[in-house]
Amino acid sequence: MPATILVCPHCEKNVEIQVSAVTRSRPCPECGEIVMLQMAEKSTKTKRRALLMGQNVAPATPDSQLPDRMPAVDPQPLPGDAFERMRMDPEIHQFRRRLMTGAGLVAGVVVVLLSLSLYQSAVEKEAIKRVLGSDAARDGGTGKDDKARPAAPMTQPEEVLPPVTPGNLVFRLPGSDKLTTAGGIPSKENAGGNLARLAAAEEVLGRFLKASDWKKRALLVRDKSRVMPLMSSFYVKNVDGPMPYDSIVEAADISPQFSEHVVVFEGGGRRLATVEHTVDGPLVDWESFVGYGEMAWSDFLEGRPAAPVLFRVLVSPAGHYENGFGNPAELACYSLRNISEPGAKVVYGYVSKTSPMAREVEYWMQKSNDATVPMILKLKFPPDAPVDFQVWIHQFVQSGWVVK
Repeated sequence: MPATILVCPHCEKNVEIQVSAVTRSRPCPECGEIVMLQMAEKSTKTKRRALLMGQNVAPATPDSQLPDRMPAVDPQPLPGDAFERMRMDPEIHQFRRRLMTGAGLVAGVVVVLLSLSLYQSAVEKEAIKRVLGSDAARDGGTGKDDKARPAAPMTQPEEVLPPVTPGNLVFRLPGSDKLTTAGGIPSKENAGGNLARLAAAEEVLGRFLKASDWKKRALLVRDKSRVMPLMSSFYVKNVDGPMPYDSIVEAADISPQFSEHVVVFEGGGRRLATVEHTVDGPLVDWESFVGYGEMAWSDFLEGRPAAPVLFRVLVSPAGHYENGFGNPAELACYSLRNISEPGAKVVYGYVSKTSPMAREVEYWMQKSNDATVPMILKLKFPPDAPVDFQVWIHQFVQSGWVVK
Protein backbone atom coordinates (compact mmCIF):
# COMPACT_ATOMS: atom_id res chain seq x y z
CA MET A 1 0.00 0.00 0.00
CA PRO A 2 1.59 3.35 -1.03
CA ALA A 3 2.31 5.94 1.63
CA THR A 4 1.72 9.66 1.18
CA ILE A 5 3.26 12.50 3.16
CA LEU A 6 0.95 15.47 3.62
CA VAL A 7 0.16 18.34 5.99
CA CYS A 8 -2.75 17.64 8.33
CA PRO A 9 -5.30 20.50 8.03
CA HIS A 10 -6.13 20.12 11.72
CA CYS A 11 -2.79 19.96 13.54
CA GLU A 12 -0.69 21.33 10.59
CA LYS A 13 1.97 18.64 11.01
CA ASN A 14 3.66 16.51 8.38
CA VAL A 15 2.25 13.04 8.57
CA GLU A 16 2.58 9.85 6.51
CA ILE A 17 -0.70 8.19 5.60
CA GLN A 18 -1.21 4.87 3.80
CA VAL A 19 -3.55 5.43 0.78
CA SER A 20 -4.95 3.35 -2.05
CA ALA A 21 -7.06 3.94 -5.19
CA VAL A 22 -10.28 3.68 -3.22
CA THR A 23 -9.12 5.56 -0.14
CA ARG A 24 -11.39 8.55 0.66
CA SER A 25 -10.22 9.48 4.16
CA ARG A 26 -7.79 8.44 6.88
CA PRO A 27 -7.29 9.45 10.51
CA CYS A 28 -4.33 11.71 11.22
CA PRO A 29 -1.58 9.76 13.13
CA GLU A 30 -0.86 12.85 15.23
CA CYS A 31 -4.25 14.34 16.23
CA GLY A 32 -6.60 11.52 15.25
CA GLU A 33 -8.88 13.81 13.16
CA ILE A 34 -10.24 12.52 9.85
CA VAL A 35 -8.40 13.85 6.79
CA MET A 36 -10.34 13.84 3.48
CA LEU A 37 -8.04 12.58 0.73
CA GLN A 38 -10.21 12.45 -2.42
CA MET A 39 -13.82 12.83 -3.68
CA ALA A 40 -15.35 11.18 -6.71
CA GLU A 41 -18.42 12.29 -8.68
CA LYS A 42 -20.40 9.65 -10.57
CA SER A 43 -21.62 12.05 -13.29
CA THR A 44 -18.24 13.38 -14.39
CA LYS A 45 -15.97 10.67 -12.95
CA THR A 46 -13.66 13.42 -11.69
CA LYS A 47 -11.46 12.99 -8.63
CA ARG A 48 -9.90 15.59 -6.43
CA ARG A 49 -7.10 15.06 -3.96
CA ALA A 50 -7.07 17.33 -0.96
CA LEU A 51 -3.83 18.44 0.60
CA LEU A 52 -1.74 15.90 -1.33
CA MET A 53 1.86 16.98 -1.61
CA GLY A 54 3.73 14.07 -2.96
CA GLN A 55 3.41 10.32 -3.12
CA ASN A 56 6.20 7.98 -2.05
CA VAL A 57 5.79 4.37 -2.78
CA ALA A 58 7.76 2.66 -0.04
CA PRO A 59 8.44 -1.02 0.21
CA ALA A 60 6.54 -2.97 2.72
CA THR A 61 8.25 -2.62 6.02
CA PRO A 62 7.31 -4.35 9.21
CA ASP A 63 5.69 -2.12 11.76
CA SER A 64 8.47 -2.83 14.22
CA GLN A 65 11.03 -1.19 11.89
CA LEU A 66 9.00 2.05 11.45
CA PRO A 67 10.26 4.96 13.47
CA ASP A 68 8.08 5.87 16.46
CA ARG A 69 7.70 9.50 15.29
CA MET A 70 8.33 11.21 12.02
CA PRO A 71 10.72 14.14 12.05
CA ALA A 72 8.99 17.50 12.17
CA VAL A 73 8.79 19.17 8.78
CA ASP A 74 7.63 22.75 8.20
CA PRO A 75 4.30 23.17 6.36
CA GLN A 76 4.74 23.59 2.63
CA PRO A 77 2.29 25.37 0.30
CA LEU A 78 0.49 23.53 -2.45
CA PRO A 79 2.19 23.75 -5.82
CA GLY A 80 0.77 26.02 -8.52
CA ASP A 81 -1.27 29.25 -8.47
CA ALA A 82 -4.38 29.30 -6.18
CA PHE A 83 -6.47 31.12 -8.80
CA GLU A 84 -5.64 28.53 -11.43
CA ARG A 85 -6.61 25.71 -9.06
CA MET A 86 -9.95 27.49 -8.35
CA ARG A 87 -10.57 28.10 -12.06
CA MET A 88 -10.14 24.42 -12.80
CA ASP A 89 -12.56 23.40 -10.01
CA PRO A 90 -15.39 21.34 -11.66
CA GLU A 91 -18.00 22.75 -9.24
CA ILE A 92 -17.18 26.30 -10.36
CA HIS A 93 -17.44 25.17 -13.97
CA GLN A 94 -20.90 23.67 -13.28
CA PHE A 95 -22.14 26.81 -11.50
CA ARG A 96 -20.88 28.94 -14.38
CA ARG A 97 -22.80 26.83 -16.91
CA ARG A 98 -26.02 27.14 -14.86
CA LEU A 99 -25.63 30.91 -14.55
CA MET A 100 -25.14 31.32 -18.29
CA THR A 101 -28.12 29.08 -19.04
CA GLY A 102 -30.41 31.15 -16.73
CA ALA A 103 -29.23 34.41 -18.26
CA GLY A 104 -29.92 33.03 -21.73
CA LEU A 105 -33.51 32.06 -20.77
CA VAL A 106 -34.24 35.52 -19.31
CA ALA A 107 -32.86 37.19 -22.43
CA GLY A 108 -35.02 34.96 -24.59
CA VAL A 109 -38.20 35.85 -22.67
CA VAL A 110 -37.40 39.59 -22.95
CA VAL A 111 -36.88 39.26 -26.71
CA VAL A 112 -40.21 37.42 -27.13
CA LEU A 113 -42.15 40.04 -25.13
CA LEU A 114 -40.53 42.88 -27.05
CA SER A 115 -41.40 41.20 -30.35
CA LEU A 116 -45.04 40.79 -29.32
CA SER A 117 -45.24 44.45 -28.29
CA LEU A 118 -43.80 45.63 -31.61
CA TYR A 119 -46.17 43.36 -33.52
CA GLN A 120 -49.23 44.66 -31.65
CA SER A 121 -48.13 48.26 -32.25
CA ALA A 122 -47.75 47.57 -35.96
CA VAL A 123 -51.24 46.02 -36.12
CA GLU A 124 -52.79 49.05 -34.39
CA LYS A 125 -51.04 51.45 -36.77
CA GLU A 126 -52.30 49.48 -39.74
CA ALA A 127 -55.86 49.59 -38.38
CA ILE A 128 -55.64 53.36 -37.90
CA LYS A 129 -54.42 53.77 -41.48
CA ARG A 130 -57.36 51.73 -42.79
CA VAL A 131 -59.83 53.86 -40.80
CA LEU A 132 -58.26 57.10 -42.03
CA GLY A 133 -58.32 55.77 -45.57
CA SER A 134 -62.04 54.94 -45.33
CA ASP A 135 -62.75 58.44 -43.93
CA ALA A 136 -60.88 60.01 -46.83
CA ALA A 137 -62.89 57.92 -49.27
CA ARG A 138 -66.16 59.10 -47.68
CA ASP A 139 -64.97 62.73 -47.97
CA GLY A 140 -64.65 62.31 -51.74
CA GLY A 141 -60.90 61.91 -51.86
CA THR A 142 -60.24 65.64 -51.47
CA GLY A 143 -57.05 64.93 -49.57
CA LYS A 144 -57.58 67.70 -47.09
CA ASP A 145 -55.60 67.68 -43.90
CA ASP A 146 -57.36 66.03 -40.99
CA LYS A 147 -56.46 69.01 -38.81
CA ALA A 148 -58.84 71.13 -40.84
CA ARG A 149 -61.77 68.88 -39.95
CA PRO A 150 -63.76 69.91 -36.85
CA ALA A 151 -63.20 67.69 -33.84
CA ALA A 152 -66.05 65.38 -32.86
CA PRO A 153 -67.89 66.51 -29.71
CA MET A 154 -66.97 64.64 -26.54
CA THR A 155 -70.63 64.47 -25.43
CA GLN A 156 -73.67 63.38 -27.39
CA PRO A 157 -76.25 66.08 -28.16
CA GLU A 158 -79.24 66.07 -25.86
CA GLU A 159 -82.19 64.05 -27.06
CA VAL A 160 -85.10 66.15 -28.19
CA LEU A 161 -88.09 64.97 -26.16
CA PRO A 162 -91.70 65.46 -27.15
CA PRO A 163 -93.56 68.19 -25.27
CA VAL A 164 -95.45 67.11 -22.16
CA THR A 165 -98.09 68.69 -20.01
CA PRO A 166 -96.51 70.95 -17.38
CA GLY A 167 -96.75 69.63 -13.83
CA ASN A 168 -96.75 65.93 -14.81
CA LEU A 169 -94.12 63.34 -13.92
CA VAL A 170 -92.73 61.85 -17.14
CA PHE A 171 -90.65 58.68 -17.30
CA ARG A 172 -89.58 56.02 -19.79
CA LEU A 173 -90.20 52.34 -19.15
CA PRO A 174 -87.15 50.02 -19.51
CA GLY A 175 -86.80 48.76 -23.08
CA SER A 176 -89.32 51.28 -24.47
CA ASP A 177 -88.83 54.43 -26.55
CA LYS A 178 -92.14 55.95 -25.51
CA LEU A 179 -92.61 58.42 -22.69
CA THR A 180 -95.22 57.68 -20.06
CA THR A 181 -96.93 60.33 -17.96
CA ALA A 182 -97.49 59.41 -14.33
CA GLY A 183 -100.35 60.78 -12.32
CA GLY A 184 -98.88 63.68 -10.39
CA ILE A 185 -99.75 67.24 -9.60
CA PRO A 186 -102.22 68.30 -12.28
CA SER A 187 -101.64 71.46 -14.26
CA LYS A 188 -103.74 74.54 -13.82
CA GLU A 189 -105.57 73.85 -17.08
CA ASN A 190 -106.94 70.43 -16.02
CA ALA A 191 -106.52 70.50 -12.25
CA GLY A 192 -110.06 71.43 -11.40
CA GLY A 193 -111.79 68.15 -10.64
CA ASN A 194 -108.84 66.31 -9.10
CA LEU A 195 -107.64 69.07 -6.79
CA ALA A 196 -111.15 69.95 -5.73
CA ARG A 197 -111.83 66.31 -4.87
CA LEU A 198 -108.68 65.99 -2.74
CA ALA A 199 -109.32 69.34 -1.08
CA ALA A 200 -112.86 68.26 -0.14
CA ALA A 201 -111.50 64.99 1.28
CA GLU A 202 -108.93 66.84 3.41
CA GLU A 203 -111.59 69.22 4.70
CA VAL A 204 -113.81 66.33 5.84
CA LEU A 205 -110.82 64.51 7.33
CA GLY A 206 -109.91 67.64 9.30
CA ARG A 207 -113.44 67.84 10.79
CA PHE A 208 -113.27 64.11 11.56
CA LEU A 209 -110.07 64.60 13.56
CA LYS A 210 -111.35 67.68 15.40
CA ALA A 211 -114.71 66.12 16.44
CA SER A 212 -115.28 66.44 20.17
CA ASP A 213 -116.65 62.88 20.58
CA TRP A 214 -117.28 59.71 18.63
CA LYS A 215 -120.95 60.51 17.97
CA LYS A 216 -120.07 63.66 16.01
CA ARG A 217 -117.24 61.78 14.34
CA ALA A 218 -119.66 59.01 13.30
CA LEU A 219 -121.49 61.50 11.07
CA LEU A 220 -118.38 61.67 8.84
CA VAL A 221 -117.63 57.94 8.44
CA ARG A 222 -118.60 55.54 5.69
CA ASP A 223 -121.08 52.69 6.27
CA LYS A 224 -122.59 54.45 9.32
CA SER A 225 -125.24 51.89 10.17
CA ARG A 226 -122.67 49.11 10.59
CA VAL A 227 -119.80 51.15 12.01
CA MET A 228 -121.59 53.19 14.71
CA PRO A 229 -122.13 50.17 17.06
CA LEU A 230 -118.46 49.29 16.60
CA MET A 231 -117.42 52.83 17.48
CA SER A 232 -119.63 52.79 20.58
CA SER A 233 -117.95 49.66 21.98
CA PHE A 234 -114.49 50.79 20.86
CA TYR A 235 -114.52 54.08 22.75
CA VAL A 236 -115.63 52.40 25.96
CA LYS A 237 -112.03 51.18 26.38
CA ASN A 238 -110.21 53.81 24.30
CA VAL A 239 -109.78 57.55 24.71
CA ASP A 240 -112.48 59.62 23.02
CA GLY A 241 -112.32 63.24 21.95
CA PRO A 242 -110.49 65.34 19.36
CA MET A 243 -107.24 64.03 17.84
CA PRO A 244 -104.64 66.85 17.80
CA TYR A 245 -102.76 66.80 14.51
CA ASP A 246 -100.19 69.00 12.85
CA SER A 247 -100.96 68.61 9.14
CA ILE A 248 -102.40 66.41 6.40
CA VAL A 249 -99.87 65.59 3.67
CA GLU A 250 -99.32 63.35 0.65
CA ALA A 251 -102.87 63.27 -0.62
CA ALA A 252 -103.26 60.87 -3.55
CA ASP A 253 -106.01 59.09 -5.45
CA ILE A 254 -105.70 55.30 -5.24
CA SER A 255 -108.85 54.61 -7.30
CA PRO A 256 -111.83 56.52 -8.66
CA GLN A 257 -113.60 55.71 -5.38
CA PHE A 258 -110.88 56.21 -2.73
CA SER A 259 -108.05 58.60 -1.87
CA GLU A 260 -105.33 58.26 0.78
CA HIS A 261 -104.00 60.95 3.10
CA VAL A 262 -101.17 60.92 5.63
CA VAL A 263 -102.06 62.54 8.95
CA VAL A 264 -99.12 63.95 10.92
CA PHE A 265 -99.98 64.14 14.62
CA GLU A 266 -98.52 66.58 17.09
CA GLY A 267 -95.28 65.05 18.32
CA GLY A 268 -94.38 63.40 15.00
CA GLY A 269 -96.60 60.31 14.79
CA ARG A 270 -98.18 59.45 11.42
CA ARG A 271 -101.23 57.49 10.34
CA LEU A 272 -102.78 56.69 6.98
CA ALA A 273 -106.39 57.77 6.45
CA THR A 274 -108.57 56.50 3.59
CA VAL A 275 -111.46 58.62 2.32
CA GLU A 276 -114.32 57.32 0.15
CA HIS A 277 -115.80 59.71 -2.41
CA THR A 278 -119.58 59.19 -2.57
CA VAL A 279 -122.50 61.06 -4.06
CA ASP A 280 -123.13 62.46 -0.57
CA GLY A 281 -119.55 63.74 -0.31
CA PRO A 282 -116.28 62.41 1.15
CA LEU A 283 -116.52 59.95 4.07
CA VAL A 284 -113.68 58.62 6.26
CA ASP A 285 -113.03 54.88 6.65
CA TRP A 286 -112.95 54.74 10.45
CA GLU A 287 -112.07 51.02 10.77
CA SER A 288 -108.84 51.31 8.80
CA PHE A 289 -107.91 54.58 10.52
CA VAL A 290 -108.01 53.11 14.05
CA GLY A 291 -106.96 49.54 13.06
CA TYR A 292 -110.21 48.10 14.38
CA GLY A 293 -110.44 44.44 15.45
CA GLU A 294 -113.26 42.28 16.84
CA MET A 295 -111.61 42.40 20.28
CA ALA A 296 -109.38 44.82 22.10
CA TRP A 297 -105.76 43.84 21.47
CA SER A 298 -104.89 43.83 25.18
CA ASP A 299 -107.94 41.66 26.00
CA PHE A 300 -106.94 39.22 23.27
CA LEU A 301 -103.41 38.85 24.66
CA GLU A 302 -104.66 38.53 28.23
CA GLY A 303 -107.47 36.05 27.57
CA ARG A 304 -105.55 33.97 24.97
CA PRO A 305 -108.71 32.67 23.27
CA ALA A 306 -108.46 29.49 21.20
CA ALA A 307 -111.32 30.73 18.96
CA PRO A 308 -110.32 32.86 15.93
CA VAL A 309 -110.68 36.65 16.26
CA LEU A 310 -110.47 39.18 13.37
CA PHE A 311 -107.80 41.89 13.56
CA ARG A 312 -106.22 44.54 11.38
CA VAL A 313 -102.46 44.10 11.78
CA LEU A 314 -99.23 45.22 10.15
CA VAL A 315 -97.40 42.09 8.93
CA SER A 316 -93.65 41.78 8.35
CA PRO A 317 -91.27 38.77 8.05
CA ALA A 318 -89.81 37.37 11.30
CA GLY A 319 -87.88 34.34 12.51
CA HIS A 320 -88.85 33.64 16.13
CA TYR A 321 -89.20 29.90 16.78
CA GLU A 322 -89.72 28.37 20.23
CA ASN A 323 -92.23 26.49 22.40
CA GLY A 324 -94.81 24.75 20.20
CA PHE A 325 -93.69 26.83 17.21
CA GLY A 326 -90.09 25.64 17.08
CA ASN A 327 -89.86 24.07 13.61
CA PRO A 328 -88.77 26.60 10.95
CA ALA A 329 -88.81 23.88 8.29
CA GLU A 330 -92.60 23.54 8.59
CA LEU A 331 -93.76 26.95 9.85
CA ALA A 332 -93.53 30.48 8.44
CA CYS A 333 -93.20 33.21 11.07
CA TYR A 334 -94.44 36.81 10.81
CA SER A 335 -94.38 39.81 13.13
CA LEU A 336 -97.89 41.17 13.83
CA ARG A 337 -98.42 44.73 15.10
CA ASN A 338 -101.73 46.34 16.02
CA ILE A 339 -102.17 50.14 16.10
CA SER A 340 -105.53 50.34 17.93
CA GLU A 341 -103.85 50.81 21.33
CA PRO A 342 -100.83 53.01 22.19
CA GLY A 343 -97.79 50.85 22.89
CA ALA A 344 -99.56 47.67 21.84
CA LYS A 345 -97.46 44.54 22.22
CA VAL A 346 -96.04 42.91 19.08
CA VAL A 347 -96.75 39.17 18.68
CA TYR A 348 -95.55 36.45 16.31
CA GLY A 349 -97.98 34.72 13.99
CA TYR A 350 -97.34 31.27 12.49
CA VAL A 351 -98.76 29.38 9.53
CA SER A 352 -97.91 26.05 7.91
CA LYS A 353 -95.69 26.58 4.87
CA THR A 354 -97.61 24.00 2.83
CA SER A 355 -101.04 25.61 3.32
CA PRO A 356 -102.76 27.81 0.69
CA MET A 357 -103.00 30.55 3.32
CA ALA A 358 -99.20 30.63 3.63
CA ARG A 359 -98.88 31.06 -0.14
CA GLU A 360 -101.39 33.92 -0.04
CA VAL A 361 -99.53 35.75 2.73
CA GLU A 362 -96.17 35.17 1.06
CA TYR A 363 -97.51 36.49 -2.24
CA TRP A 364 -98.37 39.86 -0.71
CA MET A 365 -95.09 39.98 1.18
CA GLN A 366 -93.08 39.41 -2.00
CA LYS A 367 -95.20 41.94 -3.88
CA SER A 368 -94.14 44.58 -1.34
CA ASN A 369 -90.48 43.38 -1.33
CA ASP A 370 -90.84 41.97 2.20
CA ALA A 371 -91.87 45.35 3.61
CA THR A 372 -94.59 45.81 6.21
CA VAL A 373 -98.00 45.01 4.71
CA PRO A 374 -101.39 45.88 6.29
CA MET A 375 -103.60 42.78 6.37
CA ILE A 376 -106.86 41.63 7.89
CA LEU A 377 -106.29 38.26 9.59
CA LYS A 378 -108.07 35.96 11.98
CA LEU A 379 -105.82 34.94 14.86
CA LYS A 380 -106.10 32.43 17.69
CA PHE A 381 -103.96 31.04 20.50
CA PRO A 382 -103.06 27.35 20.73
CA PRO A 383 -104.74 25.44 23.59
CA ASP A 384 -103.00 26.08 26.92
CA ALA A 385 -100.73 28.70 25.33
CA PRO A 386 -97.63 29.16 27.53
CA VAL A 387 -96.96 32.74 26.35
CA ASP A 388 -99.04 35.65 25.08
CA PHE A 389 -96.88 36.56 22.07
CA GLN A 390 -97.24 33.46 19.83
CA VAL A 391 -100.46 32.85 17.89
CA TRP A 392 -101.76 30.85 14.96
CA ILE A 393 -102.83 32.68 11.79
CA HIS A 394 -106.20 30.99 11.37
CA GLN A 395 -107.43 32.79 8.23
CA PHE A 396 -106.22 35.32 5.69
CA VAL A 397 -109.09 37.73 4.98
CA GLN A 398 -107.52 40.31 2.70
CA SER A 399 -104.52 42.57 2.07
CA GLY A 400 -105.22 46.15 3.11
CA TRP A 401 -107.46 47.44 5.86
CA VAL A 402 -110.28 48.97 3.81
CA VAL A 403 -113.23 46.66 3.19
CA LYS A 404 -114.65 47.73 -0.17
